[in-house]
Amino acid sequence: MTVRIRNTGGIESDEVPQVYLGAPSKIPDGVQFPVRALAAFDRVPIPAGETRTVTLHVPLRQLQYWSTKKRQWVMPRGERMLSVGPSSQSLPLHKKIDCASHPRG
Repeated sequence: MTVRIRNTGGIESDEVPQVYLGAPSKIPDGVQFPVRALAAFDRVPIPAGETRTVTLHVPLRQLQYWSTKKRQWVMPRGERMLSVGPSSQSLPLHKKIDCASHPRG
């Protein structure tokens, strides 16, 4: 996921953009997912008054879950929400992704 971050202050500062992954819209029977899980983050220094474009990579494994029945990593079906912000309490950016469009791994 790529985001633009602007430092509107008067001094250089660091920002820590965080990507949270929501539970799939189609949860398999017997599988539990958290409401949201931290999937990626980075620490980015930004000079005063400047903007940085940051790409945060969510590893494929973050999208999968371990199936004790199948004894392998499985890609759930349905949509999942990616949310981005400076903390889990402030997530102003959202994007739905379709798990079916990713490899099953």
